[in-house]
Amino acid sequence: VNRNINFTNVCVKRCGFCAFSRTGVDHEGYFLPLDEILRRADEARSLGATEVCIQAGLPPNMPGSLYESIARSIKERHPDMHIHAFSPEEVMWGAKCSGTTVLDFLLRLKDAGVDSLPGTSAEI
Repeated sequence: VNRNINFTNVCVKRCGFCAFSRTGVDHEGYFLPLDEILRRADEARSLGATEVCIQAGLPPNMPGSLYESIARSIKERHPDMHIHAFSPEEVMWGAKCSGTTVLDFLLRLKDAGVDSLPGTSAEI
């Protein structure tokens, strides 16, 4: 059992095929606080989930540590929960916001508890 947790739909990109993303000023835009992300991970665990999939838009002005913070917080609370998180596009965005290379950012995500990455948005 797994659960998708989409923590925001606010995104800097305007991909023509995406019906998910909203601008930061759109009234339909949302950004879940960490407490709510953790509540959803807790709920998933209580329902038997062994994995959470964490994905979202590319939020403007994102702190470079956001993705790591989310993963680390979930892993601290649920050490045996598999974290399948952050698309290739999100990894590139996280590296850019962190001012680091993609490789270094991937290593930081791994250290924070990310176990695997989805192929979503790779557009292969």
